[in-house]
Amino acid sequence: MATNKTPLARLKPVALHEVWPHEAQNFTPWLAEDENLQLLSETLGIDLENAGTEVSVGAFSADILALDTRNGSKVIIENQLERTDHSHLGQILTYAAGLDALTVVWIARRFTDEHRAALEWLNNATTADYRFFGLEVEVWKIGDSAHAPRFNIVAKPNDWRKSVAPNPPLTEIGKAQLAFWRGFCAYASKRGTLVQLKAPKPLTWMDFSIGRVDFGLAAVVNSSSAATKRPELRAELVLDGPNAKERFQQLENEREQIHLDFGQDLEWHSSDNTRRCRIFVHLDFNWREPDRQVECHAWLVEKLDRLYRVFRERVHQLA
Repeated sequence: MATNKTPLARLKPVALHEVWPHEAQNFTPWLAEDENLQLLSETLGIDLENAGTEVSVGAFSADILALDTRNGSKVIIENQLERTDHSHLGQILTYAAGLDALTVVWIARRFTDEHRAALEWLNNATTADYRFFGLEVEVWKIGDSAHAPRFNIVAKPNDWRKSVAPNPPLTEIGKAQLAFWRGFCAYASKRGTLVQLKAPKPLTWMDFSIGRVDFGLAAVVNSSSAATKRPELRAELVLDGPNAKERFQQLENEREQIHLDFGQDLEWHSSDNTRRCRIFVHLDFNWREPDRQVECHAWLVEKLDRLYRVFRERVHQLA
């Protein structure tokens, strides 16, 4: 019987203070950097944008204020390189109230059972708009390798508990939409995609973050498009907010290069009746045909990934 003779090393834990000697001077600035905030985003499943560090709240200051790029809501991130204590529990509530934040992320070396239970109680006692996360941070290395940080979620919102209110029965089109998005998420998870998937809902669209407030990607299924009156699929970049028109124009100035980067021409839409603008690609296709839905899923994933690659850096560079 053959044996594996490839040499294997062991993971070794590293004391947090060896990596970040001081919480405020070392850990918070490190976490606020884009690539490290991205690690936190991936752990939480929330795309975060840094909005400031040591943000004043009366006589106190929150470690990091971030924005959830999907809806622009505020996220409080409070750091503690020791075991959780009552003082920091009070601080996260004070900061959330003072800054009108919908999401609170409390990071610590270790959570006590009492503080984990407190976050669970807050998640159960508040509406679905509010989210409280508890994360333990640790650092590992293999031999002489670089340090590798890792976040472990120990408390999070119980989405099922917050969504038990009775919903009206779904219409036939609602059932079809929900089934389509469930299939889409299963396909995209198996294949892999650049966008962060979310829970399927009986809607004509599913939206995704592209890393900046007032911008987003969307996959759309229409039973009857406005232009052709036929079923269609659409993958699009959506611009919103007070500066949407100006930013749309800035992107349109690059239209020729954007089309080359994307690999085909896109459609550009800016209406005088709304500030929202769209840049999209569409396909006339009956997405409700069960035997052809995998084709729909594949098309949407491919186009969304292309949009993500073409526009993510561009939208971050816009004024």
